[in-house]
Amino acid sequence: MKEAIDEVKGEVKAKLLFWNNIQSKKVKVALIFLFIAIVGLKVFTTILTFDWLASLFS
Repeated sequence: MKEAIDEVKGEVKAKLLFWNNIQSKKVKVALIFLFIAIVGLKVFTTILTFDWLASLFS
């Protein structure tokens, strides 16, 4: 368990170092918008899938 926590901490530190090494604010804003767009697309397609499945059974 301790090893798994240490591994996750190492991955988080690596990602934080990557984020801090990005100098351009435009790139950071683009990455944030890309993340929001991907999450939004996933939620949107999930809702459509559930609506489609519900319409099949009704």
